[in-house]
Amino acid sequence: MMQLNRCPICHSRISLEAMVQDEAGRELLGLLAAMNNDYAQALVTYLGLFRSAHRDLSNAKALQLAKEVAKLGCDGALLIAMRKTADSLRSKESKPLANHNYLKSVLVDVEAELHVPSVRRDTPLGVSGVTHTVPEQRPIHIFKTSKTAQALQSLEDFGNE
Repeated sequence: MMQLNRCPICHSRISLEAMVQDEAGRELLGLLAAMNNDYAQALVTYLGLFRSAHRDLSNAKALQLAKEVAKLGCDGALLIAMRKTADSLRSKESKPLANHNYLKSVLVDVEAELHVPSVRRDTPLGVSGVTHTVPEQRPIHIFKTSKTAQALQSLEDFGNE
């Protein structure tokens, strides 16, 4: 059995074979691996808000929740909203979340602060190389892209300045 060293948090062994045998876990890992680090970390932290103190979140439930968040969009406002939601609810030590209503209300507030219209909610997270712009900020690259795509995007950004 192939081991992935040790978990950096709990120091238990992580079995690569066990991780890829679970279809939902494999799909969730693929989704997270395709995202840039900031967005993936914010999403994982946000998903943790659905876990109870006595039970882990199943991969299937985490995947379902991640797909629901994906339907909200993938722009900088959502990234900020996920971070604010996690910070706010962690400090309150509240019960696990049951739905995304709190995130949605925070997202509306963030979009109002950033003067971003709330109509862009149809871009799926699974589209590689998706870039959204938040006013007065550099574009936020949600997904990892090839060096060629990054170079082309840089040229396009340069031409738009």
